[in-house]
Amino acid sequence: MKTAPDKMDMEQIAKLLGVSKTTVHYAIRNTGRLSAATRKRVLKMVQELGYRPNALARSFRRSRADTLGVVLVTLANSIHAHLLEGVESVARQNGYTMLVACSHGKSETERELIEVFMEQGVDGLIVVPCDPKQNQDYYRGLIEKGIRLVFVDREIPGLDAEIVTTDHEKGAYLETQHLLSLGRKKVVCVATRSPRHRSTSVQERIHGVNRALREAGFDPATVLGTEPPHLAVHEQYGYEVMSNYLKGAAAGSFDAVCAVHDDLAYGIIRALTEVGLRVPKDVAVVGFDDQDPSAYFQPPLTTVRQPMQEIGMEAGRLLFRRLNEPQMDPARQRIVLQPTLVVRESSGTTVKTHKAP
Repeated sequence: MKTAPDKMDMEQIAKLLGVSKTTVHYAIRNTGRLSAATRKRVLKMVQELGYRPNALARSFRRSRADTLGVVLVTLANSIHAHLLEGVESVARQNGYTMLVACSHGKSETERELIEVFMEQGVDGLIVVPCDPKQNQDYYRGLIEKGIRLVFVDREIPGLDAEIVTTDHEKGAYLETQHLLSLGRKKVVCVATRSPRHRSTSVQERIHGVNRALREAGFDPATVLGTEPPHLAVHEQYGYEVMSNYLKGAAAGSFDAVCAVHDDLAYGIIRALTEVGLRVPKDVAVVGFDDQDPSAYFQPPLTTVRQPMQEIGMEAGRLLFRRLNEPQMDPARQRIVLQPTLVVRESSGTTVKTHKAP
């Protein structure tokens, strides 16, 4: 321990203790899932060395770095690009910049990124959470400490947190009503991840599909979904899930597929055409999100459009209200924007759009 205390940093303390830098950070900030013994051991070392975090890391609430931290699940689709455009426009109006990172669907990575952003002194956080339960206690701790946090698109049940989202259930309900109006009766829904880990947005979309089917007197949709490799959500996953299902599905056992994301729909259509099923004549396919390629895919994809740029702007405005008005009513706000059904050729009809009432 030849390093002077004032030259010591968290990385060096972590090496001395044989733990990760994140563990040291969690212990100092009293966040994260650490055992009492580990936390005590880290804090004892910190005290012995006389280590003190720098001003930015020490006080998230008091530091003003004029920076926001944005944590997304993926950067591989256009909807998050439009979300960032909305957040950035509001941040720029307020003289702020953004730090952006991607969790890749991993809850531990999500926590680590937030800790890094806090160490950098960001003034507030906008997060698309990847799992509805795994970080529940972590976020509860942040909220209780007064950290300014807005969830986008998805939420974590049981938390009194700010959120800006779309009415996912209504969007899925609208597109299923559309399929039913075309005479489709047997619906398969392709979801992401196993039921235990599905995001609240995906859960709500499945609920919307089944509500429309139930009201029409039909059986609930058959829901397909596993843990995709590396938790990625992309065309290959949709292709593999549908290909595997087709190996055991009887001819005529379904006449429509609802994909909970557009990129899944792209892979699903490929899997269907490879076995000789025509879209939309044999099977109608609909997606959700209205990603940029969907209008140009073959056949052009019927989908539900989320107003992602507006969602990003609302999230930014909500966060800045919290930053600029310390005496603001403590009641948490839930802002829900309306989706739009965009009808294209993959469902078998002419192009038109239907705004949710």
